[in-house]
Amino acid sequence: MRYLKNWFSKRLVQIYFVAKFIMLFRNLKIRTRLVFLFMILSLIPLLVTVFVFYQQFNYSLQEKISTYSVQVMSQVAQNIKRDLDRLENDSIEIEFSDVVQNTLLKYDAMSEWEVEHAQVVMREEYTKKFYSLRNVSDVLIYTRQGKKINAYGDPGMKLNLTADYTKDFLLQLQDKDGGVVWDAVNSDNEFYLVKYATSAEQLRRSDGILLGRAIKSIDTGEAIGSLIIRSSEEYLSDIYKDIDIGAGSKIFVVDTKGTIISSGDPQMRISSHYQDMELIAELKQQAQAGKRVFNYSIEENENLIAFSPIKGADWFVVGVIPFSYLNSNSQEIYEKTLVIAIGCFFAAVFLAYFFAATILAPLQRLRTAMNQARQGDLSVSIKDEYNDEIGEVTQRFNVMLQQIKKLLENIKYKEKQKRRAELKALQSQINPHFLSNTLNTVRFLAKAQNAYNIENITTSLINIFHAMVGSGDDLIGIGEEIEYIKNYLNIQEYRYLNKFNIIYNIEPELFKYRIPKMLLQPIIENALIHGIEPMEGQGMIVLKGYLEEQTVKFVITDNGVGMSKETLAILLKRQTASSSGLSGIGIANVNERIKMYFGNSYGVSIESELNFYTTVEIILPAMQQGGEHNVPSIDC
Repeated sequence: MRYLKNWFSKRLVQIYFVAKFIMLFRNLKIRTRLVFLFMILSLIPLLVTVFVFYQQFNYSLQEKISTYSVQVMSQVAQNIKRDLDRLENDSIEIEFSDVVQNTLLKYDAMSEWEVEHAQVVMREEYTKKFYSLRNVSDVLIYTRQGKKINAYGDPGMKLNLTADYTKDFLLQLQDKDGGVVWDAVNSDNEFYLVKYATSAEQLRRSDGILLGRAIKSIDTGEAIGSLIIRSSEEYLSDIYKDIDIGAGSKIFVVDTKGTIISSGDPQMRISSHYQDMELIAELKQQAQAGKRVFNYSIEENENLIAFSPIKGADWFVVGVIPFSYLNSNSQEIYEKTLVIAIGCFFAAVFLAYFFAATILAPLQRLRTAMNQARQGDLSVSIKDEYNDEIGEVTQRFNVMLQQIKKLLENIKYKEKQKRRAELKALQSQINPHFLSNTLNTVRFLAKAQNAYNIENITTSLINIFHAMVGSGDDLIGIGEEIEYIKNYLNIQEYRYLNKFNIIYNIEPELFKYRIPKMLLQPIIENALIHGIEPMEGQGMIVLKGYLEEQTVKFVITDNGVGMSKETLAILLKRQTASSSGLSGIGIANVNERIKMYFGNSYGVSIESELNFYTTVEIILPAMQQGGEHNVPSIDC
């Protein structure tokens, strides 16, 4: 009885979910349901077939590339081994040569001239031997006391290993008791008096392979010195540099300690440790297991590693082949097969969707237009003259956008008018005609009484006043603005008595452009009052103007007292604008005026260092005189 209850409970749950699915599926149109079912029945076997084909092809391709890569690495290892054997044979010949044996045995009793003579004999003998090969760059012989003899090499660029490296390497040679020791060196292992002044050629020449061995006496078998032969690394890399095992692949040589012996990759520095020591451990483990190829992940990218050991040197020739290259051919075939299959499939179901396009196409256009409107483009409009439901919605959408656009333009216009009214109110706080007549009277009286300093300052003040309340145009030429600043500073010179100097560095090309009136004076005034006035001694202001990529830039720098980070952080706030100067506008108002005229892409930026300097940079669009300025629209 309990069994039957459990069975019925499970069946009821299954029936419930099937019913829910049928209800969900039932809401779709019949054509959509039929096409959906056809897609499932067609795609599943199609995708399974393509996937199995791809996997089989990819596996076969990787097997062939693995075999080829191992053969290439083995051949490279044999070629390197052949060169190493030749160097080892050369070292034996040098070790047992008469001049080397006699020099090392009698070195303590030899005079300076005899040592030099022996060195010359060695150079002549080994120059004949190694000059035609060009792979051996230096031959060094060390006595038991550590004295160095340059037996072969360029006299102008002698091999000069550092003392620490030489000491450690010679100890290795003694411990090896006549056996060969191989090592890689770079410029870090070589001593330079002034390394940064050493030529790039010399630094590159430091990349090399060292063969070292203890020199033993022929008669007694006792160690009487050491031999070091350096071979240039580029001759080792020449063996494999032209071998192509795939796009993005690398071939390099490392030893069992992870030291890079040779590489064609400039990012892999000779004599440095390979960045991934886990790969070195894996190489040794695979070599012990008798394997020569395995998969390995480097920087989260799968690679095929093919390698071959170099006997007698404890080195590995390693080839790193990215899976992206291995899969490229099979991926291309897979993609083409899949495209053809899917193309045939969609060709079959195209007719089923043909009539649906009459509904989906206008809806798609409407959705695209809505996205553009959401991003701020209110100029979008959809042309749909049909009388169905979609056409009706589209027409109402167009009307709605037009109304929103008109409202925004109205708000923008009113806000601009409000800003201009505020600026006009600031400029019209005094009666212009009364003040102008009064100032002209003062100038006339000063001139009549020969008070030329009063006449000079009054003239400057009149010019400033005319500039402030002159024409109704808010934009003036840059030349007029500069003259306005000069008149202002002429007045301030009487106040500050040689307290400051100003340098004008304005490009002549700039004078054909226009800027808003009273734009630079508040910045100059701020530099003078807050930067130069509090400092001790004479200050300097530099006004620089130039054109850069359709923008006009002004940079105003003073060497005054500067300001702290806290003061700099609040300087562009409206409440910090000073009303003690001529304009009473302040930097905050200048910044707001620029953004009001031209948008948020332009404005004022400030950089300052307390007790050192302050720099204000103003960025404006380039507007030529007599022409229309082209600036981005303001986002309301």
